[in-house]
Amino acid sequence: MIKHILILIWNKKRSNFLLFLEILLSFFILFAVFTLITERMRNYNTPLGFDTENVWMGYMNLWEEDSIDMVQMKQSLKRELLSFSEVESVAFGNSITPFSGSMSTSTNDDNGFEWSSRIFHAGEDFKKTMGLNVIEGRWFNENDKNEKYKPVVITKKVRDLYFKDRLYMDSLFIFSDKENRIIGVIDNYKYEGEFEDEYQATFFHAPITSDRTAMMYMRVKENSGPVLEEKINKLMNQVTKKNDCVIQYLEKNRIESSKSYWIPITALLIICGFLVFNVALGLFGVLWYNISKRKAEIGLRRTIGATQGEISRQFIGEILMITLFGILVGLFFAIQFPLMQLFEIENINYYYAMAIAAFIIFILVLVCTFYPSRQAAVIHPALALHED
Repeated sequence: MIKHILILIWNKKRSNFLLFLEILLSFFILFAVFTLITERMRNYNTPLGFDTENVWMGYMNLWEEDSIDMVQMKQSLKRELLSFSEVESVAFGNSITPFSGSMSTSTNDDNGFEWSSRIFHAGEDFKKTMGLNVIEGRWFNENDKNEKYKPVVITKKVRDLYFKDRLYMDSLFIFSDKENRIIGVIDNYKYEGEFEDEYQATFFHAPITSDRTAMMYMRVKENSGPVLEEKINKLMNQVTKKNDCVIQYLEKNRIESSKSYWIPITALLIICGFLVFNVALGLFGVLWYNISKRKAEIGLRRTIGATQGEISRQFIGEILMITLFGILVGLFFAIQFPLMQLFEIENINYYYAMAIAAFIIFILVLVCTFYPSRQAAVIHPALALHED
């Protein structure tokens, strides 16, 4: 049967080549689109590592203030905010906030190995306020400001990349020509966005007296809204003696950040849908044309005893064989991407995209060939031979 199908395909190689080319190009387009989508969706399915609901951020322009005045303002703000029944915790950190697009990166080999990480400064209450998950060791406390070696907390990704075969808990490493001590490990910190790769992150202890922590984070009770926001904004303006203080909802920032990814993903899926629709029309057209041109062949086969099922399987087999050739050629070229590491994409994303593209094309071909092949199978042999 397979040999017979191969002979039929070869005898009609010109018309079948166009179908083969259509399937091959469709595979490449689907492969490219689903490589991008797979990468983004796999990132989306990994946890952020921090809470966004009921977490607010207070932007204050304190950089021009004297260090003593800044500390007094932060202490006063924290004390007054905690007096509000709706505010559960207050913390200070640096200006590298989630979903803002800002970053601070350090790369060096002072520790005897290449080390690269995003840098954050945070106080003792940052873990509670942001809902960080400490999986090893501990977070900062007030006693850490008197330690000889400044404590740091790293993410699991930093540990797995640089300290997998090294002792890291309570070990010292050099940063900015100073020795620091690792005291804890948190699970994740995907501050760049839900669809972004998680980059390694390192937190340095910065108490409220530090001039590195001018950003305020607040955890508020559920359903807190504009009334509380107005009270906090009024307090911030009063304490800082400025009118440019701004409060932002971290959950709103997350949604806005995600929109910039959902829109292109949706557009790519629409393009794929349009492509699939056009391929389906092409398959239907080719099959109907083949049936109209091969009625004599169908009638002769029916006359010598071929059943309707055999006729139907022949047409389906021909298209599936052409599809298989197209996908195999497509896979040959697609596999070069993970082998040659042309882009900074994990290989698993390529493999998922190959499987999804091949699956969609095979399902599409089966759906499109089923009805025309059944129509070919029910052609009466006498009528087919008479028309010929």
